Amino acid sequence: MGLTDSLKDALGQATKKATEYAGSHKSQIGAGLDKVGDLADKATKHKYSDQIQMGTGKAKEAVDKIGGPKDVIPGEASERTAEKPTDDGQDQDATK
Repeated sequence: MGLTDSLKDALGQATKKATEYAGSHKSQIGAGLDKVGDLADKATKHKYSDQIQMGTGKAKEAVDKIGGPKDVIPGEASERTAEKPTDDGQDQDATK
């Protein structure tokens, strides 16, 4: 295994762990986002309140999507599950 493959593997493992962590701590992450949004709003003297609120909302939506079923293939057009047999007993993930 080359260096690039090792780095890709390590990044994949780190991403998986971060996703699992985020999925199990959604409320804490949401509270942190609110706190950061409030601090940013105060620092800008409420000049960008709408943009900060919109950004915070989008970040919360992204966190809500994280940590769903662990077998979902990210980036697929239809979020099908990995290695789930179809009716004919074959795997849906044909790349394996």
